[in-house]
Amino acid sequence: MNKYSKITLSLIGLLILFFKQIRQLFEDVIIVPILSKIEPNLLIDLIFLIISFLIFRKLYLNFKNKTYISGNQLFVSLSILAFYLFIRITNEYNFYAFTFFDKIKYFDILFSYFIISLVTLILSVLHKKTIRGANTDNLFVDSPILNITEDVLDRNYKAKRITEEIFQTQANQAIGFGITGEWGSGKTSFLNLLKKEIGKKNFNDDFVCIDFNPWLNLGVESIIQDFFDTLQTTLKPYSEDVYREIKQYSDSVLSIGNSDFTNSVKNLFGFTFKKNVTSEFLELNKLLKKLDKRIIVFIDDFDRLQANEIFEILKLVRNTAGFDSFVYVVAYDKSYLNTSLKNLNIPNPESFSEKIFLKEEHLIPVTEAQIEIFIKEKLIANIPEKTEEIEGYFGGNSRALFNINNNIIPLNHLRDAKRFLNSFINDYKIIKNEVLFEDYFHLKLLKFKFYDIYILLFLNRSEFLNDKGTYYGVGGSKYFLKNKYENESNNNSGFGLRFKDYNNSILAKFMVSQLNYSKEDILKVSKLMLRLFEAENYKKDHLSIVFPKNYHKYFKDNLNTKDLSEDEFKTALNSNFNDLKLKIDEWKNSNKLDLAKYRFYEITLNDITTKDQYEKIIKAIFYLAKSKVNSSFYGHQILNFDYNSLSYLISDKDNVISNMHYEGNKSDLKDFIKEQLAVTSYSTFESNLLNHIVNENFNEENFILNTEEIKEYLVEYFNSFLEGSEPLTNELWRLFNNCRISHLDPLQGGSYRRRYEYLEEAKQSLIGFMEKNLDHFLVLFINKNSFYRESESDKTVGLSDNLKNNIFNSYDDFEQWLRLLNADELEKPTLFRDEFLLFFDKLKANNYNMVEYDFTFPLIIEKLEDENRR
Repeated sequence: MNKYSKITLSLIGLLILFFKQIRQLFEDVIIVPILSKIEPNLLIDLIFLIISFLIFRKLYLNFKNKTYISGNQLFVSLSILAFYLFIRITNEYNFYAFTFFDKIKYFDILFSYFIISLVTLILSVLHKKTIRGANTDNLFVDSPILNITEDVLDRNYKAKRITEEIFQTQANQAIGFGITGEWGSGKTSFLNLLKKEIGKKNFNDDFVCIDFNPWLNLGVESIIQDFFDTLQTTLKPYSEDVYREIKQYSDSVLSIGNSDFTNSVKNLFGFTFKKNVTSEFLELNKLLKKLDKRIIVFIDDFDRLQANEIFEILKLVRNTAGFDSFVYVVAYDKSYLNTSLKNLNIPNPESFSEKIFLKEEHLIPVTEAQIEIFIKEKLIANIPEKTEEIEGYFGGNSRALFNINNNIIPLNHLRDAKRFLNSFINDYKIIKNEVLFEDYFHLKLLKFKFYDIYILLFLNRSEFLNDKGTYYGVGGSKYFLKNKYENESNNNSGFGLRFKDYNNSILAKFMVSQLNYSKEDILKVSKLMLRLFEAENYKKDHLSIVFPKNYHKYFKDNLNTKDLSEDEFKTALNSNFNDLKLKIDEWKNSNKLDLAKYRFYEITLNDITTKDQYEKIIKAIFYLAKSKVNSSFYGHQILNFDYNSLSYLISDKDNVISNMHYEGNKSDLKDFIKEQLAVTSYSTFESNLLNHIVNENFNEENFILNTEEIKEYLVEYFNSFLEGSEPLTNELWRLFNNCRISHLDPLQGGSYRRRYEYLEEAKQSLIGFMEKNLDHFLVLFINKNSFYRESESDKTVGLSDNLKNNIFNSYDDFEQWLRLLNADELEKPTLFRDEFLLFFDKLKANNYNMVEYDFTFPLIIEKLEDENRR
């Protein structure tokens, strides 16, 4: 019974004892001078009707809000009601009633307020709160275990052993046991196991267990005060003397009542009330021994305190509250304790705890096998329909991931494992039939620890992954990690350079240069990334993340971006093309364009039922792909679209599209696709798309355009750009490189060698464009030695290989072209050709190897100096 109930009972008792006197006082003070002068009327009726309405409203709100009614509140309300009913039934007073219904008295309305608690409680019992069970069972609460059945780490045998040691220790001095372990190692759970074992052996109630959590307090004084208050409350049933002595001792320790005023009085009269704390300690210690009980104090969350607070707790254990009948069991992180003591300048902090605790029990860290078993069992219990897939994963090569010694994956203890499962299970349940468990599991591990890398893969996959690796089977091309060699001129394919050293990947380089990742973290990321995109077994399941058509599915959880709902996307897709364009613009302005793009990836030919719907979707994809967006990493650029996904939608392989939507008329489909590729709506996207199609194992029978038609478009895009462009832009070289077409040359034994060749029309267009901006291009084609410096020996320059390999057939052809140019007929006068030819002659004499040359033309000097500064 709490203090409020005690006060209520006391008042009721006084009321019963002095009922006559109180009634007489009530009549003299309230009834005769006030209530006897009032007579019922319509105005008073109205007032009490309003009060009635407010009482009913209060009852309704209680029911609606499922208000909790405490036992004390109910007891007080029923006590008041009982007293009123007693007075009302005895008819000792003439209660005034409503004018229109004399059975209901005014006071009935007032005291009906106290029936609200009872009615609310009854209604709450009849209408239980609805418990949402959809996701709750799937969440693993990060709380300590309470029963032995939950002891997955098999630590109860230690709890039994320490219990035996506590029971066998003589009560001639205070004893301290330290339970040490790192954060999240299960110290609180171990204390609970220890309490259970002590409870089993405490047949004769010889031991009194006290839980003290210092972390709930603020400041040193608050901690000490709460400690002694806890002792008082727990030991009071065993002795009132102990209760008082603890209070007196704690007051002395804290110097309670020692104010400036009392100090002034003491000094004025020349005496003090100094308490002898030592004698009080001894008296309390003797009294505690007379209880003939051992007091076990459990102190948890010790390593969440400040350094000075930790030191004060140690003083309590060792000195201030070091009573002979006390046993202290303290859980803490040893390294945190040592650091705290060191910060307080305590000498030899590493051995300081040995003076406090008779024994320190070090909890062995959880093993990788225990974490693996825990995760596996919880996954199977929550997703039983995927048991075979889960068993296959954990029974295979996963153990390399769960290697705590090498710290590959950040699941170092069960707390981490629970937090990870909370983020994994519910998300996986939503998409379990659309993804591969192994890949989804690895990606979620990446998200759990390295969220910024996860976001990069979501928003900028084209920068860090390529799909040049071809998979002959269901699924199409596959994603691989881009490596640092792919952009080098001597490697045109990039596919042959598969690697196992993650440090060679573009993503790893980005982690170092832009994100400042440590080598240790790069190693952790590499284990996951190589599992996802560089697995030794290239025969991936068709649901794997490596296939572009599946990639977006793996990111269908709540990212830190504005979401695009399924209803919103479907509604937009069902609207006409103009409305769909407006919606795409709206998605762009609200940063949802990437999400919309991945929704378009999901569309297959089987999802499209009519010709109008087909053409609307294709036009929308082209419009979306050419939308200008800003990237925080790569600046202003077009959004782009997955070339494989789009080519699948426009290829008309086996005449599927023309038969389905154009009544077998392939030319109508071709005309529609040509409208989308028209040069009038030019952007680099169309050129990139057609270059990708024609160079990736192109088969004319499987595409709506033949090779010659694609070549014409590529040249037209390039020429269209040249008509209004400045010479030195990245887009110029992008479009020119798109005019590079691959050829398969047969070799002996039935094999082929891939060879690339630039379209002659594009080369001639570029040469004609060079004549309009001759000096700019001549400067561009000069390359410096990679160690170009001020010293003469390093001041060597040469010509770009692209000049003879990709634009002219040889240096001789280039020289002939340059010398035959009539300077007077050029649109822009040349100031550099003569000096360049002198440089060329010297280079030619040296068999086109780099030579030393001192230029005088300002633009080339500026270029070389600028490159030197870099």
